[in-house]
Amino acid sequence: MNKRVHFPIETDPSSGLIAYPDEIQRFANADLATMPGHLIVDYAGALDLPVYVPPTQASLPLLVITKVISDQPDKTLVNLDRHEITCPQGATLTLTAELRGDDGQVLPYADSFRLPIRQRGGRDGLLIGRAVNGKVTVVAPFTAPGDDGAWQCDAAGINAGLPDDARLRFACLTVNVYRG
Repeated sequence: MNKRVHFPIETDPSSGLIAYPDEIQRFANADLATMPGHLIVDYAGALDLPVYVPPTQASLPLLVITKVISDQPDKTLVNLDRHEITCPQGATLTLTAELRGDDGQVLPYADSFRLPIRQRGGRDGLLIGRAVNGKVTVVAPFTAPGDDGAWQCDAAGINAGLPDDARLRFACLTVNVYRG
């Protein structure tokens, strides 16, 4: 029965050549396959080596809104289960969120990032999320004339143009702003 062994491989930064691990010498007659950063060996034999397990891709952090405060609370409806807020034009919302890992724990992230929002009529806006120890605060003023309507923020907008290691997951948020 053939067995599969996985070896991480690296490129030597000074020479640009691939640096293979010493153990590869045991497999001179084996079938070899490569993928970026990895060498996979299929062999028949009795060597006691770890069986190959394909590397898992780290999942993206999840942005979860945990609280919404409005400066007009008696006129604002918040339904976080449906990812929806309804507020009057002129309201300022303060959103609190967390960046969580797969285990649900808050990640120790500290930085600022953009949250593009788009009105269904085609207008664009930009909010800024500020994270300290994985706790994110976003201030969203809907105070300008013409801010009424449905605004949406989603993961595609947040992740647009970002490298893979800076992306995150986000369910979506709709803010319905009514003239009031």
